[in-house]
Amino acid sequence: MTYRDDFKEYFTIRREDIPGIIACVLLALFSYIITRGTLFENGPRLLPAELFIEDPLFSTLAKIGPIVLSLVLGLFITSKKLAPGASYSGKYLLRVAIALMGARVTIDVLSRASLSGMLVIMGVMAFTIWLALFLGKKWKMDEDASALVGTGNAICGVSACLSVAPVVKAKPHNTYAVVGVISLLGLIGLFLIPWIALVCGLTDSQAAVFIGGSLHEIGNVVPAADIYHYALGGGDIVALVLAYKMVRVALLVIVAYAFARMFSKDSGADGEDDVAIKPQGFLIVFVAVATLMSLLIIIDPIRGGEIKSVLVNLSASLLTVAMAGVGLAMGLRETIQVGRRLLPVTGIVWLFQIALLLLLTIILV
Repeated sequence: MTYRDDFKEYFTIRREDIPGIIACVLLALFSYIITRGTLFENGPRLLPAELFIEDPLFSTLAKIGPIVLSLVLGLFITSKKLAPGASYSGKYLLRVAIALMGARVTIDVLSRASLSGMLVIMGVMAFTIWLALFLGKKWKMDEDASALVGTGNAICGVSACLSVAPVVKAKPHNTYAVVGVISLLGLIGLFLIPWIALVCGLTDSQAAVFIGGSLHEIGNVVPAADIYHYALGGGDIVALVLAYKMVRVALLVIVAYAFARMFSKDSGADGEDDVAIKPQGFLIVFVAVATLMSLLIIIDPIRGGEIKSVLVNLSASLLTVAMAGVGLAMGLRETIQVGRRLLPVTGIVWLFQIALLLLLTIILV
């Protein structure tokens, strides 16, 4: 398929897709209202911000976040009428959201990270992906599942899994199971990682590397940094944590391309290598958005910052809609069965990732 044909498919919405797309949008709106008090990312406020600080229930929902909540809510809705639209949202809206995520990976953000911190994180990322593939082979897991486990842990959780899934030709039940397991570990890590940073006596700069290099989602690292600052008495490291997180996100394109080459060689299909390793169109757009936004911010910081804010908000909102589609499309029973088998491997990979990152951060940062 050419890039032009791929582009046309984004605008091919059938009548049977509409109910599912509407359901995904409604789930996303509901998720934003009860986790942020807004209609969408930084949108019109319907509930007071104080509610999500003072009320225990809403405070917990705020930590879960709209992206994960929309996914969970979608899991419990079973309807054949909604399936086509859910599939569209979980595929095409997701890719648009990921492409726009490039607006986060701008030069002004990445420049805040130290060279030693970036090198530590990149080294741990490579180790994490290798360990996932190694353990997956030893335990006779599907190779696509191993690739998703490694990518989800190493880079940016659910978004990374769903970005790499088409590249490695992942089976749907493996994709959904890894997404579920990664989401669970991310919620655990949100509270665990800041506490480890405190107990181990990390400096603020070290804690930023540790939190930004270990947690899966952007929605995990920000509240984790807040917990480190407000609940545990550490410094305000949100901006630096995001910088290290963006280093991982920026490497998504490279990892996806590497997996494309690896899986095309494994397939052994003669004459198809050029097609198999062709970068996905939405990943090319990701790089283009990051590059253009960086240039715009250098040329006109004020206007560039405003445009970046719009694209980041749009990306997060679309990602929430897409996650609702992923949840609606999941076969819950099969996902749970596969997830039980993948949880031990995913958990072991993540624990080794945390241990190595902590050690290298203490020694080198």
